[in-house]
Amino acid sequence: MKKVKVGIIGGAGYTGGELLRLLVNHPGVEITLVTSESFAKKKVSDEYPNLKGRIPLTFENYRKEGAAACEFIFLAKPQSNSFSMVKDLFGKVRIIDLSGDFRFSSAKDFESWYHTPHLAPNLLKEAVYGLPELFGNEIKRARLVANPGCYPTGIILATFPLAKEGLIEPEVDASAVSGFSGAGRTPSPNSMAYSVAENIRPYKIGVHPHTGEVEAIIKKATGKALHLNFVPQVAGFERGILSVIFLRMKKKISPKLIAGLYQKSYRSCPFVRILREGTFPEIKSTAFTNFCDLGWHLSGDKTILVITALDNLVKGAAGQAIQNLNLMAGFPEDEGLI
Repeated sequence: MKKVKVGIIGGAGYTGGELLRLLVNHPGVEITLVTSESFAKKKVSDEYPNLKGRIPLTFENYRKEGAAACEFIFLAKPQSNSFSMVKDLFGKVRIIDLSGDFRFSSAKDFESWYHTPHLAPNLLKEAVYGLPELFGNEIKRARLVANPGCYPTGIILATFPLAKEGLIEPEVDASAVSGFSGAGRTPSPNSMAYSVAENIRPYKIGVHPHTGEVEAIIKKATGKALHLNFVPQVAGFERGILSVIFLRMKKKISPKLIAGLYQKSYRSCPFVRILREGTFPEIKSTAFTNFCDLGWHLSGDKTILVITALDNLVKGAAGQAIQNLNLMAGFPEDEGLI
């Protein structure tokens, strides 16, 4: 297998660390660049002792010349930090951006949810939403992939098959609990682990940008509009997301039909596992893997509860980004992933 040269911009965060952990075992990848302004000139293996003897690189400051020498770049930078780098590198390398900067199709929608100007609106038309289960063919040809948000991944996979068939009412409710790693490694009173030790707390109710992301992608993928009532919560464990999605059916539907729709939609998707009726996902079953587990329960005649579990740092971030790389580079979709 021919190796492709890959760089990671922002290699010292949670997501950057997961990219490194997974990519060192990828047979088709040569990591040639890892950047971090905070750890510049320090050995990558000093920050990640589990990689000692596996990666000889030193963290560098970002330079567009160095990044442009790669074939693929993962941008693992905080929100709104990707604009200038994407403008630097677009057309020179193929980019997988893990921020939310290019997930919306219009600058107006981005600005209404993130409350900041979009600084590269001309590139939005170039961006492909990086959910392989829905947009795999487009991802293969993409020069810029917008890696999905962690919460939207599970909620979209739960909602898409039934929305596509026009079976659900447009009002959708979702409650999701995430580990504290979703807030990143930068210390703050609201993101530090101690703020949720022995605790669980909701945040950004009604204003979380992932609400708009789910609505926009379901509309794009199915042509059907929906309104999402979303309650994100953070709890005192490090990794994982468990989401419960409440869907109201337009008419009575049989369990057999529901099961058939999910199986048909994801039968060729290596990382979506549909559980048998009456069996429900748990985050411990997906930890450190790229799987999204999906279970469901028909409540009465017209309400279905869909439950998904995934690792927010893997299928919700780094693993999904590598899944996208595999499609873009022509590797097997599951190469280097479990």
